[in-house]
This record gives sequence, structure tokens and C-alpha cells, in this order.
Amino acid sequence: MRKKLLIIFTFLLVSGCASISESEKNIDLANNKKQAIVEEDKNKVVCRNVKVSGTRLPRRVCRTIAEEEALAEKSQRILREEQRRATQQIDNEG
Repeated sequence: MRKKLLIIFTFLLVSGCASISESEKNIDLANNKKQAIVEEDKNKVVCRNVKVSGTRLPRRVCRTIAEEEALAEKSQRILREEQRRATQQIDNEG
């Protein structure tokens, strides 16, 4: 009786491990598809009306999503650098 239970348990364990690798393949395939969609989306052009100081007329600006992300990243980097400089200046004065 114990041998039968051990054989059944071993079979279930092995079959469970085999099904995990198959599900991982499905997850990898789904991730690859999502990655391809994201790359296609980054080339998509998005147009916005931007308010320009000194005029009442908005200006239409068209950029790809990748360019928008790069611009946002650059802006964040500049902001962090300016905050760091201000902190250092306060530390030097105080």
C-alpha cells in the first residue's frame, strides 16, 4: 500500500514539475508578445496642444511616445540635479 502511494505521489510530483515548465513557456511567449506591442506603441505619434506663454494660441506639438518618455526622463534628471545643487548650497552656507 505504501509503495503504491509513493509511486502515485512521485508521479504527481513529476507531472506537476513538467506542467510548470509548460506554463513558463506560455508566460514567456505572452511577455514577448507584450514587448512587441510596447515597441510598436513607442513609435506611435501623439499630438498635443501646448499652451505657450506670451500668446493665447496653443501650439500643436507632435512626438513619438519614445521621444515623450526621453523628454520626461531628461526633465526629471535636470530637476534632481538642481535640487541637489540647492541642497549643497544650503549646506555650504549653513
